[in-house]
Amino acid sequence: MKVKLSPASFLCFFCLVFLIHEIHDWAHFWASTAVCGCLGNRAFDSWSACTACNMGHMYEQAFAWLAGPLVNYLAIWVGWGLMQPDNPPEKQSLGFTMVFAALPFPRIMAALAGGGDETAAFRQLFQRPDGSNHYVVAGAGLLVVLLLCVPALVRAFILVTGWVGRAIMFPAFLVLPAMVDRWLVHGELNRLLAGGFLSRQILRGGTQLFVFVWAAVLLVVYLLVRKSLEYVLEYKELNV
Repeated sequence: MKVKLSPASFLCFFCLVFLIHEIHDWAHFWASTAVCGCLGNRAFDSWSACTACNMGHMYEQAFAWLAGPLVNYLAIWVGWGLMQPDNPPEKQSLGFTMVFAALPFPRIMAALAGGGDETAAFRQLFQRPDGSNHYVVAGAGLLVVLLLCVPALVRAFILVTGWVGRAIMFPAFLVLPAMVDRWLVHGELNRLLAGGFLSRQILRGGTQLFVFVWAAVLLVVYLLVRKSLEYVLEYKELNV
């Protein structure tokens, strides 16, 4: 199959990238709220527990850290299932875009650097007080992330045909969504939020109206053009 992005599918794909990012951070937020019993705060690309929270037990802290990446891995493995060889091209296309919209590359790179939510949770659960097994815990975090990401990436790579697809489009889907996400969400949206744009507080912990408006716009646009993701991959006709 070859990769073909129309303006609608390009827009829809990045809406899906940002939506999964939003659900990831809301999962952290609500997990910490469930553990703490009080509302924390959400900005773009970040979350925090309420100031009165005392997540003293290591399992509670690990739960809050793992809630976010579980969203990403659910999307990745649903995408892996949709890309099964006997599925029609429309389902395979949806699966392909879902895998990359879940941003597996940043998860791998964060774990490779000894960071990321997964490794943070592992440290809460398994790291000794003196840190003597620091590298073992980091290695275990990386291994888990690779096991959860690589099978879907391999299937996506096999699905794409031709040197253009494998040498250009596959790396582009792997790297560019994370770069755009970081530039827009971590950078520009947080800058607007800090500047007071749509700053009315909605939740008691301090979450502002802008966060909800952004999520609502993403959802509406995604629902309007979601069918376009069924045609990101298409069979290449062979001349006989």
